[in-house]
Amino acid sequence: MDSTSEKTTKEVDIYRDTWVRFLGYANEVGEAFRALVPVSLVWATYVISTAYVSADALDKGKKAAAEHGDNPGRTPRVAAAVVDTFVWQALASVAIPGFTINRVCAASLYLLGRSTRWPLPVRKWTTTAIGLSTIPFIITPIDRSVDFLLDSSLRKVYGGGSKHEP
Repeated sequence: MDSTSEKTTKEVDIYRDTWVRFLGYANEVGEAFRALVPVSLVWATYVISTAYVSADALDKGKKAAAEHGDNPGRTPRVAAAVVDTFVWQALASVAIPGFTINRVCAASLYLLGRSTRWPLPVRKWTTTAIGLSTIPFIITPIDRSVDFLLDSSLRKVYGGGSKHEP
């Protein structure tokens, strides 16, 4: 490999390119199981997701600090990297998907109660299966929507024109 190839080789981002990324989806899984587990367990999944979001934001801040060295304007660039990552991840990985799965499951449980004579445990497990199966379908639309939202608002404030790379 020549020096040009080495420079274009993408560094593995532990928070986006490995299994660690799935920790950001813990709260969606928790919401899908809400009908079956104590609510404290659901909240624990939010702690896991929030820890993931915070760790990713700090990582991006450290990378921005290393990239900008002692150059003037380093602090605002580092702050922008941390804020952009935290806000993007908080919306795209925790708040919006958690709310979406919560509402899908609540609606499913309600509709199953009104339209079937299934016993409550069957309705709850069916609701959980519906919630879990919804997760893969909501990720990309939510990610794109949050990109659009931040590109149209927050990123204009600090000139962070590039999109978040999941």
